[in-house]
Amino acid sequence: MTENLFPTWMQVSSNPSLLLCQTCKTRFARNSNFTVEFFKERKFLKKTVEPDYYETFFGVEYHHKSARTALLYFVVGLALKQHLILTAQGEDLLGASFDRLAQDFNGHFLEENDYPLVVLYQSEHSANVTTPQRTRLKNLNAIESCILGYRFFLITDQRTLPAESPVRKLTQVAELTIIQIDSSEDVWKDFEDSIEQLQIT
Repeated sequence: MTENLFPTWMQVSSNPSLLLCQTCKTRFARNSNFTVEFFKERKFLKKTVEPDYYETFFGVEYHHKSARTALLYFVVGLALKQHLILTAQGEDLLGASFDRLAQDFNGHFLEENDYPLVVLYQSEHSANVTTPQRTRLKNLNAIESCILGYRFFLITDQRTLPAESPVRKLTQVAELTIIQIDSSEDVWKDFEDSIEQLQIT
C-alpha cells in the first residue's frame, strides 16, 4: 500500500509516496491523526504567553505533556519515510541511525531512549512545509524539518547533549514548551538565551 510523506490534509505541493506494509501504514495513520489534533484543532495547547518586552522578547506555547511523545513519533516517522524515499533514489538521510530509529519506532521505545526533540516556532515560516534534512545541533547529528511554522530538530546522534545544556533541560520539562523566535541570523543563540530566561531547572 502507498503512503504519502506528509499527511494529505497539509496539501503540500510536493508530497512523494512510498510503498509500505499494512502494519506500517496503520502506525503512520496514527501519526497523521495526531497532526490534525496538534496543528489544526490545537487540542494539546494549554496556554500561550505573549512576549513581555520588559522581561522577555519572546512568546511561549505550553502544550500538554502527551504532545511531546506524539510529536516525537510523528517527527521520527517523517524522517524514516523520507529516508526510504531517498534510498530509492540512491541518496541517504539517516545513515547508520536508520536501523536504531526504525527499531525503536516500531517497538514503541522512542520515549524510553534518548532522542531529544527541540521545537521552536517562527511565524515567518507559518506557511512552510519542508522535508526532513540533515543538520547539526551543538555539533551533534540531527534532522530538521519545518511544519507550518514549527521547526523540529531531532537529535539522532548517539552522543548526547551535556546535562547542563539549556536545550537538554528544555527537552526534559514535563509539558511541551515551545518558544517563539522572531527571524534571526543566529536562531540558536536567541533560542538558548530564551531558555535561560525561562529559568528552567
